[in-house]
Amino acid sequence: MKNNSLSAVYICLLILIFGCNTPKKESEKISKEGYTTSGQNPKWVRSLINAYRTLNDGQSIEAANQLYEAAELMPKKNWEIYFMAATVYATKNKNEEAFQSLHKAIQAGLRDSVLTATYPSLSNLRNDSRWNTLLHTISNNRKKYTQSIKNPELLKELEEMWAQDQLALSQYEEKTKSLDSNASIEEYQLLFKAVEDRWEINKNKLDSIIDIHGWPGNELVGEDGAKISWAIPQHYPDVFFKQKCLSLIKKAMKKGDMDPNHYAELNDRIARDIWQKQTYGASMGQGAPHPIQDPANVDQRRVALGLLEPIEVYAYFHGIEYQRPSQEEAKIALATSHQKAQQNFKTFEKFIAQKNIDSANTHIASAISFYGELSNDQLYQASLYLAPFENKRSKRICKNILKVLVWRKWENRFKITKQPEFISWYNKKEWLEITELLQKSQ
Repeated sequence: MKNNSLSAVYICLLILIFGCNTPKKESEKISKEGYTTSGQNPKWVRSLINAYRTLNDGQSIEAANQLYEAAELMPKKNWEIYFMAATVYATKNKNEEAFQSLHKAIQAGLRDSVLTATYPSLSNLRNDSRWNTLLHTISNNRKKYTQSIKNPELLKELEEMWAQDQLALSQYEEKTKSLDSNASIEEYQLLFKAVEDRWEINKNKLDSIIDIHGWPGNELVGEDGAKISWAIPQHYPDVFFKQKCLSLIKKAMKKGDMDPNHYAELNDRIARDIWQKQTYGASMGQGAPHPIQDPANVDQRRVALGLLEPIEVYAYFHGIEYQRPSQEEAKIALATSHQKAQQNFKTFEKFIAQKNIDSANTHIASAISFYGELSNDQLYQASLYLAPFENKRSKRICKNILKVLVWRKWENRFKITKQPEFISWYNKKEWLEITELLQKSQ
């Protein structure tokens, strides 16, 4: 599949943070159309998939027309799709169609005038007499929106937190450009320290907000603020904090105060972080979703949660072409992945016995990549095998295994500190991380 255009990629990033809202009553209506059981997607889904396929072949008027048609057919209007259509129309000098799409986007919830004003693919519209009026309309949309929420000042605070998060990431990316091709992981980690520091600040601020206001959902800070409150734990590396936020999001979602997409995405991010299969297919990897439990029935779970789009569309949002497998296909794939994981584990043990640590590292990493096909006991045994080796990759894999076992709250996790294999770790930073996590897990 060809790479998406700049517009498509950027909008996909927007959807990750500012995804469409999916009220449960609309999802229930979609479920009655039967796409999760009969395999027949409703017309808007087919139209949107066709639009993405066309767009992946290059920006064209046909792609823009298909995007616009899909946006019109969707039972819940989505400003991102209209916006994406507008960016394609604008690059083809179809100003009438571009402005029509942007006005539809405004009606569907577009209220970011800065994004619109600076978006590269809309540059052809800036000399049009309608441009400033459009931006003014979007700004007014924003004012009406902030007046409708309970705590606009808290929304501003959350927006500043997210702006600092994005600034730290962009500065890191800029600094890494100065590193040469032989730069070590340690050099990258040193530059990434500023990002981690910002994540820690935002985590502490969100904790403080929760203590004072409860979970900042749609009613308190509006949809934009709620999305930022969800995005902060998405970035924070400690799974225990993610799990705390997930529990609060779940309660808010049941009251209609959080988008089900946010629950699904954080839930599946946690599954990915602890090397288990995801539930809703909301965590995407390179070219495919991360492994999904019972993938043949993933759309049924999505609908039951309140998600509007089937996984095919969600994957396309992220530039991935994916087709849900049949029951038989899923069964075969699961058996194959389990067999491969176990074979890799056995080969790992063989290379450990031979003290061929580089090959051992490769095979344990491959076994882990099948997500959930190794038992906790196997993972722990792997950590004991790797701990004595003074090898950077071995230490990294070993530390990650221990963190995952603690995050999973493995029943035997507290014996980690009593094992002689870890004596050489006692005065190292990695050991402090593990012992602190163990304390949090009690």
